[in-house]
Amino acid sequence: MAKIDEAIEFLDSNVLQPALKNPQLSEKVKASIKHTRSWLPRFQRVGDLVAYMDRFQGNKGTSIYKGLKDADLTTFEDVHQEFMTKFGSWASERIRSDDFVVGQEYSGSHLQIFAGIYDDRSGGILPIGANGNFQSIIVKATLSGGKYDNQWISEPDVFKYYLKSVNSVFKEKFYVNDAIISNPHVPVLVFYRAMASGKFTFAGAFRNKQIHTEEDGAKWFELVSRSDGLNPQLVDEHTYRRELSGRVQKSLASTHEQRLKRLKAAPKQPLQVLTIGKGYRRNSDVVAEVLYRAGGICEGCNQSAPFARKQDGSPYLEVHHRIHLAEGGDDTVENAIALCPNCHRQEHHGRRLWR
Repeated sequence: MAKIDEAIEFLDSNVLQPALKNPQLSEKVKASIKHTRSWLPRFQRVGDLVAYMDRFQGNKGTSIYKGLKDADLTTFEDVHQEFMTKFGSWASERIRSDDFVVGQEYSGSHLQIFAGIYDDRSGGILPIGANGNFQSIIVKATLSGGKYDNQWISEPDVFKYYLKSVNSVFKEKFYVNDAIISNPHVPVLVFYRAMASGKFTFAGAFRNKQIHTEEDGAKWFELVSRSDGLNPQLVDEHTYRRELSGRVQKSLASTHEQRLKRLKAAPKQPLQVLTIGKGYRRNSDVVAEVLYRAGGICEGCNQSAPFARKQDGSPYLEVHHRIHLAEGGDDTVENAIALCPNCHRQEHHGRRLWR
């Protein structure tokens, strides 16, 4: 059992389950206990659970604490020392901003735990850290079916996100709005989803360029991708390639003059990103045997390998799986062929011949 599962079980069996089974406890207190219990399975790291428990320390005036004590039940405060003895070595394991990978999905609970906010009714802007010393600011955006018409202006670089409002009044001095406005150096971590339910996709770190005001008084942030390049973002490789392909298609749809105008103003050094992707530990004997079988001749076009490897002078061919490994194909000699780079690229980006 993982340590986080052991830690959750410890709290559940020592505090929560006995409370819910006790007939003396009021239904109001039990409802609060049930809410707390609903949060425990959402934790993935011990350190985040410790931060959650620490909220209960030094506050013995709550109705929950009094109710548990009146029923002679154990509280979080009672087990805190034993809990830290058992699990304190893992207290530093917490969600960090650099854990988030562009293109990957995260639950709303995951983001709330990172922000230290354990209320499902929390808004879409979550400042991380103390006021005046924010580490980052999370923005959760719904593109369709939400309260506001948040949307991409130019995906994935420019995002339209509405300020928090109360009774349709968009005050820039509201705490969460001001957190973004008054801290331009703090990265705004944008997470978005297509509909009003489901997980959020991480879009990356942004900054507020300016605030726009519409005719009805509604206000929105123009969030632009940060380009300081100081901390390269982790990007899912599939997402990176898909977005690049989409941007190329949009560029091709522009006129020659429009592209030249953009190129004149564009920075010469691109923003750095770190890409990650899922790979397979392939069988080296399969690769060697297929290359041996081919004998330096491409099994696609039947032409000689285009050049020799610098490493050992052998004919350069690439081993391709007829049915891709990602499609469930086997890593076997029978499912593999040796192709020249041109035929190999065709298999991945043109009409497939070997499926």
